[in-house]
Amino acid sequence: MNAKDPIAFVPSKESRLGGGDIVISLTPEQSQKLGMDVGMLADWFHSALWALATLRSADPAEQTVPANSWHTMINDVDHRLLPRLEGIRDALIRAHAANGGSVGDLALAMDVARSTAQYRRDVLRNSNPGLFEQWAVSGGPQRGGEASQDDLDGQ
Repeated sequence: MNAKDPIAFVPSKESRLGGGDIVISLTPEQSQKLGMDVGMLADWFHSALWALATLRSADPAEQTVPANSWHTMINDVDHRLLPRLEGIRDALIRAHAANGGSVGDLALAMDVARSTAQYRRDVLRNSNPGLFEQWAVSGGPQRGGEASQDDLDGQ
């Protein structure tokens, strides 16, 4: 991996667990801005990959996954990761509009019809940023953001 390629895949022979490692490198500035959120997001993204591998591993009727593992996968993906990804998306759409981005460019980026992109952007423009959009821009309480950890955990 070099400084220009922040994502790398380490093949199984060289990986820590023998199956392959995904390496995402951050600059010092990026790491500082993300703070403790980096570890949490990495953990939840790992759960998403673990869930996907589990679902692909056998016939669902034959899967012998402990109940607490299903709970962890569902909770991490649905309750933790998805709301934050939606907040990041909403913040990106709002920032794109604020920086003069066109609806056509937004439609292309979202791979949707221009009318759909216009509608999604209008919905955001006509509403205040939600909790996870605020989190995406300001961070959690450790970064001085408005949302408390209890608020973020409660979503």
